[in-house]
Amino acid sequence: MITQALLAQNRLKPTVPGTAGDPIWQAVVRTSDKRTFLTDGGLAIDAALAKPATLPEREVSGKVLETYFTAAHSSECSLGDLKRTTSGKTYTTPDGIPLNATYIEYLRRILPRGQVRLRMSGDMHPVVIVADARVLGVLMPVKK
Repeated sequence: MITQALLAQNRLKPTVPGTAGDPIWQAVVRTSDKRTFLTDGGLAIDAALAKPATLPEREVSGKVLETYFTAAHSSECSLGDLKRTTSGKTYTTPDGIPLNATYIEYLRRILPRGQVRLRMSGDMHPVVIVADARVLGVLMPVKK
């Protein structure tokens, strides 16, 4: 029971969909290509793009994140293809995959316009954020 309590305390807490402001970074992820990503558990983004004032002290393994980078994807869209839902808390892809509005609005502010593509393979599979064939980050869909 103590082990379960410790694991629960150590989990990252993704930003609640529709929360005002930017994600609160809780950990860094270092990848084998020597890049550093920031994460809150629902979004991981290259720190060179996010440009935080300071990096979180906590570091988590990059192995899982890197498996998302190379996974096969069945569809792709741009940030401009997303439609805001009536609740205002999510956006949906053309395939109907719900994405956290806080994350999408953040990405629209920090990423280059027109070049960013979202690659996905299903409702509960990570969405890979790419530009010019380079992975910029990973976003988890919102549970339906």
